[in-house]
Amino acid sequence: MVYLRNNLARHEVHVARYYMKRGAYLAAVKRGMAVVEKYQRTPSVKEAMTIMIEAYDKLGLEQLSADTRRVLALNEAKWVISQPTEEEIDKEDKSFGQAMWDYMELDKN
Repeated sequence: MVYLRNNLARHEVHVARYYMKRGAYLAAVKRGMAVVEKYQRTPSVKEAMTIMIEAYDKLGLEQLSADTRRVLALNEAKWVISQPTEEEIDKEDKSFGQAMWDYMELDKN
């Protein structure tokens, strides 16, 4: 379940990045907000907030950008301590079957 939740959060961030490239800044903000609201304890929250800051700056919404920066700064130290790295998440989320599959190198020809 943790793996699925993290993947859903990563997908939301991926879509937000796509919207940023297309210039759909409001849509990018909404995707970032969805990550912050729905997937609070995932590693993708930090990147979602960074996207939100950039989108708010592009939209000229300085107050919202400043508020998001403040929240990001307040929580950044907490994330460094409590958030696992991507490698730890991948190791933690691997099932026994997947570990055996990798060990036996069944993907390789």
